[in-house]
Amino acid sequence: MTTPHLHCTYYDRLLPALGEPPIAGELGVRIVQSVSAQGWNAWIRTERIFIAQFDIDPTSPQYERKRQAAIQQFFFGPPEGPRMVDCLKFQRSLPGLVKPPFPGVLGMRIYDTISQRGWALWPEQERILINHYNMSLVDPQSQGVLLNAMEEFFFGAGSALPEGWTPQTSAPSKGGPRK
Repeated sequence: MTTPHLHCTYYDRLLPALGEPPIAGELGVRIVQSVSAQGWNAWIRTERIFIAQFDIDPTSPQYERKRQAAIQQFFFGPPEGPRMVDCLKFQRSLPGLVKPPFPGVLGMRIYDTISQRGWALWPEQERILINHYNMSLVDPQSQGVLLNAMEEFFFGAGSALPEGWTPQTSAPSKGGPRK
């Protein structure tokens, strides 16, 4: 009995097919229909390298979602439509940022776990802090304070918005009551 062959999208040639979907769901079906056993083995080798090199924790709750996104990218390129993230600020899946907001670990953490909508809340918070503490954005100490405040705003205790919270729609009137 001969092994069935298919045109592998990864190697762009006819190769032995996988016997069954290597992962559950729609992506698994897509892989078994268009990726050879040899192509899937290339992914397995690559995945092991990434896990070892970047110290990825396979027990993390977000691991499987990130793994499926990486598999999608590896074989088929980026998915169509907006990149979705499980937003820590809003506690639900929302469209993510197009790119990290700035370089470094904190920028990547925000990119991975904060939605566009969650990130849009930061400029107002930043403005309040700058004005309240009379900060200069060219001062390294002020920059450090803002980065710490940003980390607390997105990831600190109580950083999620209260249930049912909506942003204020109109600006408050200026000044206090007249005497």
